[in-house]
Amino acid sequence: MLSAQRGFTLIELLVVIAIMGLVGAFTLANYRSFGEDQNLKNALLDVQSILRTAQTNATANVKCDTQYGATWTVEFSSTTNINLKCTEPQASATLKKSSSLGSNIEIQSITGTGSNCPSGLPFQIAFASLKRQADLGNANCASVTIIIKNNKGAVKSLVIEQGGRIYEQ
Repeated sequence: MLSAQRGFTLIELLVVIAIMGLVGAFTLANYRSFGEDQNLKNALLDVQSILRTAQTNATANVKCDTQYGATWTVEFSSTTNINLKCTEPQASATLKKSSSLGSNIEIQSITGTGSNCPSGLPFQIAFASLKRQADLGNANCASVTIIIKNNKGAVKSLVIEQGGRIYEQ
């Protein structure tokens, strides 16, 4: 009687291990890229959240420190820092929140559509008490686009319209 030999040859095992190694390497590379894209998306959502907080506080006439009627301002002080401030009538601005975009993420540009729109940094957007409208620095400025990029060159855009609409483009 002949008995059949069972098992795999060394060559077959090495080929399977090589294929698994290649699949693992591609998976790891894509996972890192996915993480960087998520960090960029989260940074954009953080900026949008701060802008909406300022808009909501102004619309709802939230008390700043001691008085109602405060103007809520979002200040883009550098390529990575954003400040939420409120200013009471006849008082100086009070810093309510400071945020950083995170490592390897920065504001690439701020540009406006319309005439005499401010551009570049520092830049601020103000929301007056009981109004949804955004003060973009000039009454003729219709909207401002903030472009955020990460270290691998991916970009996301956020548009703020004078009428108060805030959305990702």
